[in-house]
Formats: sequence, structure tokens, C-alpha cells
Amino acid sequence: MAYAGLDVGTSGCKIVVYDAAGKVIFQAGETYREYGEDGCREIDPEEVREKVFKVLKATGEGCPERIAAMAVASLGESIVCLDENGRSLCRSMVTGDRRGGDECRELIRKLGDERIMEITGLPASEMYGLPKYIWMNRNTDVIRKAAQIFFYEDYIGYLLTGKRLVSDSSASRSMAFDIHKKEWDRELLGLAGITAEQMSEPKPAGTVIGTVRKERAEELHLPEEMKVVVGGHDQSCAAFGSGLNDPHVGECGMGTCEFMFLILPDMGDPRYMIDHDFTCVPYVLGNRYLTSLEVTTCGVLKNWCRDTIFGGIAKECEERGENFFAHMEERIRGLFTEVLVLPQFGSSGNPDINCNVSGTVTGLTIHTKPEEIYLAVLEGMAFQMKLSYDLVRKLGVEIGKIICTGGGARSDVTLQMRADVFGVEVTTVQSKETGTLGCMLLSAVADGAYGSLEEAAGRVVKTAKVFRPDASKRAYYERKYEKYKKLYETMHLF
Repeated sequence: MAYAGLDVGTSGCKIVVYDAAGKVIFQAGETYREYGEDGCREIDPEEVREKVFKVLKATGEGCPERIAAMAVASLGESIVCLDENGRSLCRSMVTGDRRGGDECRELIRKLGDERIMEITGLPASEMYGLPKYIWMNRNTDVIRKAAQIFFYEDYIGYLLTGKRLVSDSSASRSMAFDIHKKEWDRELLGLAGITAEQMSEPKPAGTVIGTVRKERAEELHLPEEMKVVVGGHDQSCAAFGSGLNDPHVGECGMGTCEFMFLILPDMGDPRYMIDHDFTCVPYVLGNRYLTSLEVTTCGVLKNWCRDTIFGGIAKECEERGENFFAHMEERIRGLFTEVLVLPQFGSSGNPDINCNVSGTVTGLTIHTKPEEIYLAVLEGMAFQMKLSYDLVRKLGVEIGKIICTGGGARSDVTLQMRADVFGVEVTTVQSKETGTLGCMLLSAVADGAYGSLEEAAGRVVKTAKVFRPDASKRAYYERKYEKYKKLYETMHLF
């Protein structure tokens, strides 16, 4: 049997089909445009639908095995509003769209941030759905005209099956979902003029929605008996596809930004979570909840360093046909430095999310070498994540291993540094498409190929590399981390 995972993201969609053991047997992808200016960021549901159907048809025609089941992972909070004839009424705002700031502040004044946190598990922010939906209702007639409102996950499920089910993890991105009752909060939705009846019914990940409608199966050349399964928010599915099924393990996605996901024992004190911007959201795995730690400037900061302060070295590497980052990693092997870098170059993540802050470089002398600054940049990212982790430990989280994924996880130097700074084992996984693999696992369990999600993850997700703490560096990193914390306390508000 074959199982598929479809990932519908902000800039494109991709499908990967696996056999029951997790081996890739087919894949296809398409990209689509982003629209907007002056702080507006949008995608077009009709264009997304067209591209998703294109990859599904390519799969139906080209996959060598019959697909038994498929689940969808999708971007969060963005909604698709359809009229009574099933036509899209407007484009979808995506993460980073600045609309909703005033509405979020009004929500806090009206309801209180602790009440919002207690219901939704989210620190009130315009990055989530509700403030944006309120903005839409005030400035357009879309909400009032909408017969149905979807996230992209349940939108695709509806197009295939004609039935409306959405995952708890996607629903929670609305900031209008009761994470304890696992149902829509009618009061919060009502503030945006939305009724629960306009939304899809929330269900746990792995629930079978239905099979592909006959006319849709013929159009896309898909098996009519193919099950469509409730998937989840893309980050949640990717965490599961990385093997995160143990409360004593963290999953860290290293890309332009860096996110570490941790399984929470319970929500904890709402005030403490708000003060440190910690979330508590439903996970795709059973009745568990996730929190996340973010460092907003990782890959983007490394690129900035390459293009500005290390521009000369980068040019020399280009002339030699050598990768700049590989070159710098060779130069920092075995190196120690007194240089410290706070990596908040324009924005910061936990424990103080802010989009208007400055970074700091200190400890420079006329004898400082370029590689010392580069090493300090990498260390700063690791220290910042460790700082947030130390704060979230007060909620009962304690890990002994970190699973790393994404582009940053290709660097052995970075991974060894994380093992040394955190004092825990760090691993990578063989799969490069953990979001679609997470969906594959949900699909396979829903079809009966495995007895449980834990069993499926244990048998399918494979470890690639293992890094263990280097005892010879422990004293160096412990001393330097203490200096980093003091520097952060002094400088992070400037």
C-alpha cells in the first residue's frame, strides 16, 4: 500500500507518496504567487486550488502504486471564504501580514490577555487569525457573504470528499478555538462576525474524513476508494514526521528562522506563558500539546554576515568555487573566543518576541579574527535558544535529546555546538520532507497499516546522525552562557 502527504504552504504545494515503510515512491510540487504591498501579504485560493489539483493529477497519473490514504498539512491561520456557489470571495492573508494590530490590542482591552490565553493557548497577537478576521469583518463584506470558511487543510479535504473536518492543530491557529473543550469558542468567533456553523467541525489528526468523490477521482485520476484523513498545521505535522513523540525530546527546525517544539505536560500558569510568549497548542499526536521556542534570525543572519562583514571572504570563496559557510566552519573548528553576539538583528523570538530590536556584538579587540565573530554568531543562536529553554523548563519540560531538521541541520559544526551548549544528545533524521512524512504516518495509521501513531513513528522515522556533548568544552560553554544571559538582560530592550 502507498500513503501520501500533501503540504500546502505559503509559497507552494508538494506531495510525497511513500510505501508503508516510509520509502519515497513519487513526488511532485508547484509554486504560486504571493500578492500585496505596504505590509499586506496574500495568496489566491483559486490559484492554490489550481496548483494543488495539478500536483494531485500528476500523482494520479504518475505514481506507480495505488494510494490508500492521504492527509494534508497546511499553513496556519489563513482562511478561504466561499460564497453559496462555492466561489472564493477574496485572497487569504498569510503570516507576516500586518493587518490586525489594532484589533488585537482591542481584544486584550476587552477580554484580557490571560482569558484569551486560558481559552486558546495563545498569547494574543495579530500573527494569529482572530484579529485579522475582525479586520476583514470591519473593512469588507466577505465574512457576511461567506457560506463556508475554511483553513487550507480542510479546504482541500472538502474539495476531494465534499465533507468538512479540520484538525484541532489548524483550528487552534485561529485564536478562536477552545483547546480544552476542542471546539470553537462562539464568543471569540462572534467578535469577527463568524458563526461556528460557517467553520468546519474540529477533529483529532488521523480521523478519516471520507473517500474521494467519484467526479473528483475521475478528474484527478485518483483512486475513488482513497481515504482522505485529517492532517494538521504544517509545523505540527513536521514535528511528528521528525519523530517527536516523547515529552523528553525536542524537535528543532533550522531554517531562515529556528523553531524548537516541546511537548507540554499541561498549560501551566497563563501569566508566565504570556510574559515569555510561550504557546500551548494541540499536537497531532493524541491529546498532547506543544509549545514552541523561536529564534527569528538564524539563516537570515548568517546570510547577512556573509554579504556584509564577511563580504571579502565570501568573494574569495566564490572565486575559488568554495562554499562560504563550509569554509568558515573549517576555520572555527577547535576555536574559542571571548566575542559575544546577541542575534536579535531587527527582530527577536522568545522569551521577548519583538519586531523592532537591535542585535549586539561585544568583546571585540584589534586582534579579533573574522572567524571569531562568525563563531560568536553561531554561539549566540544556540545561547538564545538555551535561554528560552531554561525558562520553559519551569513549566515541567525536561529534554534529553534534540532532533534537528531543516537546512541548518546539514552543518555538523552547528549540531555539535547545540549538543555542547544544551548538554544533551542531538540527532538528525533521514527524511528531508518531514511535513509530508508526518501526514503519511497519520494516513497509514488511519488505514490500519500500524496500530498506533507511536508505533508508526518508531518504525518509519530513521535517525541519520548523532552528536553527543563534548566534555572538554563544557566549562567553556557554561562560563560563556552565563555571560550571555547577563548581556541579554542588559541589552535586549535597546
